[in-house]
Amino acid sequence: MSTCRIHNVRFYNLEPKSITCLCYEQKTKKLALSRNDNSIEIWNVENAPFVERTIVGHPEGSVEAVLWVDLRLFSTGLHGMVMEHDLTSLGVKYETVVTGGAAWCMDVNKEKTRLAIGTEDGYVNTFTVTSDSLLYERIFDKQGGRILCIKWDNTGEMIFSGSINTVRVWNSVSGHAIHRMTTVRKEAKKGTIIWCLGVTSDNFIVSGDSCGVLSFWDPNMGTLMESHESHTADILALSVSQDTDVVYCAGVDPVVRSFSKIILKSSGRAQWVKGIERRLHVHDVRALIEADGKLYSAGVDGYLAQSSYPPKMLVKYPPLLQPPCVTVCKKTRCILLRYTNYLEIWRLGKANTSSQNKIQVGMTHPLEEEPIKLLELKTKGNESIVSCAINKDSKTIVYSTNSHVRIFHFDVVDGDAQLSRSEPEIPLKRIQKMLFSPDGKLFLAIVNEGDGNSMFFFKVKQKCLSHEGTINIDKDSLNAVSLVCFSPNSKYLICTDHHSHIVIYTIDSDLSSGSLKSWKLPKYRYPPTAMAVQADTLNLVVVYSDHKIIEYNISKRMYTQFSNNLEGHLPKQWLTRPFPITNVTFDPNNENVIIVHDDTTVYVINKNKELPESESKIPRLENGDSVEGNNSGLGSQSQHAFHVAKKYKHLVHLDWLNDTEMVAVEVNPISLTEKLPPTLKQKSFGI
Repeated sequence: MSTCRIHNVRFYNLEPKSITCLCYEQKTKKLALSRNDNSIEIWNVENAPFVERTIVGHPEGSVEAVLWVDLRLFSTGLHGMVMEHDLTSLGVKYETVVTGGAAWCMDVNKEKTRLAIGTEDGYVNTFTVTSDSLLYERIFDKQGGRILCIKWDNTGEMIFSGSINTVRVWNSVSGHAIHRMTTVRKEAKKGTIIWCLGVTSDNFIVSGDSCGVLSFWDPNMGTLMESHESHTADILALSVSQDTDVVYCAGVDPVVRSFSKIILKSSGRAQWVKGIERRLHVHDVRALIEADGKLYSAGVDGYLAQSSYPPKMLVKYPPLLQPPCVTVCKKTRCILLRYTNYLEIWRLGKANTSSQNKIQVGMTHPLEEEPIKLLELKTKGNESIVSCAINKDSKTIVYSTNSHVRIFHFDVVDGDAQLSRSEPEIPLKRIQKMLFSPDGKLFLAIVNEGDGNSMFFFKVKQKCLSHEGTINIDKDSLNAVSLVCFSPNSKYLICTDHHSHIVIYTIDSDLSSGSLKSWKLPKYRYPPTAMAVQADTLNLVVVYSDHKIIEYNISKRMYTQFSNNLEGHLPKQWLTRPFPITNVTFDPNNENVIIVHDDTTVYVINKNKELPESESKIPRLENGDSVEGNNSGLGSQSQHAFHVAKKYKHLVHLDWLNDTEMVAVEVNPISLTEKLPPTLKQKSFGI
């Protein structure tokens, strides 16, 4: 890899959005989580976890519970509606009214045929799940106080609910309460809130409350079996393992504690004993779920933690937006930063070229001028941004929310930033994917809808976009576009979907015909997480969620020799990385060098070097080392194809500004924690 200077952009100040609930779908290995901005993220956790889809939230919306019913996703909240979400268009498929005001909790029976919802006014609503809708069944007897948590039993004959001071057992057919079990109060005038419920394999109820007590109840007798003062503050979340032999709990006291079931030899009776405890978070833990031997935990800090014990493992995924959220405008030395409901344009500083020191890869350099923020563009009504794009000259900006598309013309004249809104010729309400072609002549808008997906092409004029043609996407070829990129010569368009299909389109001069020549690459069993096309060779490099790499030559329509050599020869250290590759770029001065990165690490791959042994460690490029292997200090390591170039905390984007400068956009973890509320104060070591 050639030497370069790096602009380390550390002014991307995202606000962490806390996670409120988690739900796991066993068949597809999908984890759905909701954040406090009412957005829902769908993570693919089959290999290295990554955000596959994002359903943006509405400022006036509410998500208090999310639920998988087979491959369908439901949510409910304080608006008093239960919604099914369209996972193709990422919108609401339909809404059903819940009786009893705001809804706090939701659960589905074991057969996935009935939903139960608890409300603010103390009602339990049940619905029948049909193939395309929800059918209202009945409303249960009213109880005093809101229902904060709800669970079906293993037989489907009973429903358990938790509220203030009370755990109730309901007959799921008649709607009458069978038992009312009262919790113990620590303070006479202060009620005990039941925050969460679980069900064990022997159909016992597990509850966590505001006193930090984990309780086990017998629903048949309506009695308390045993209780444990496990936490010093509220237990906000608990999860019963899939084998139902372990219960995990955490809350305001963020320590995750486990309780394991043992059988007493003396009496043959089951008893729950305290097991391991781990401090996985510093702030409140609001959601826990155990799936496939791993524990997923999340809360106020916005991080999604994946842990296991044994073996002891912990990986924390930061609260970042789903890529792409950074665009580099090389022509004007500007970058576009996307936030939840606004955009920023910054002009990068100028490099200090007077320095005589040789700058190597991974080293930073001083600036003669500091970066300047040119624009902050907020959405109308603080709506969340679905997608955005900026032209290479940074003069045309487009963004889409769930309700509108906006086009702006931006320019800097005599040091003054000028912004004017263009009247859109885009007859679209919402655009899931958008981007400008590298030559700046075309604008592409991709709309994923349940009844069909389309690509809209627009010609870029001075201050407007004119419609050139619409291409309907064959659903057998692509279901819902997930990744999209142009080739650097703007002649090819590459699209992928969530089912691992990759289609290459040839961009003809006549886009009004309604069709494009295309062909498909062989399907892989895991979805891609990053891809890019090299300028000189037209090699398409794709990295999948299991870290498999392919290189495909578009002009020859065949895999390269390097790609064939990689098959079965990737280092084990590379394949076991817990973070997905999020970006691919290339060395403009050496066509044999591929640069990829994940959340923490930049990797350099030299195709001319030998692939290391499976068990060998990937060497690191130190300051002054060169991946070409001319530096004798590396020894045999210089012959390895894989190298670690640089370490980061939360690296969002890495791209070339020109042949000698790169831009690295990262989010400082300290800036995330500074925006969080104070943590629970506990005495330690007698202080």
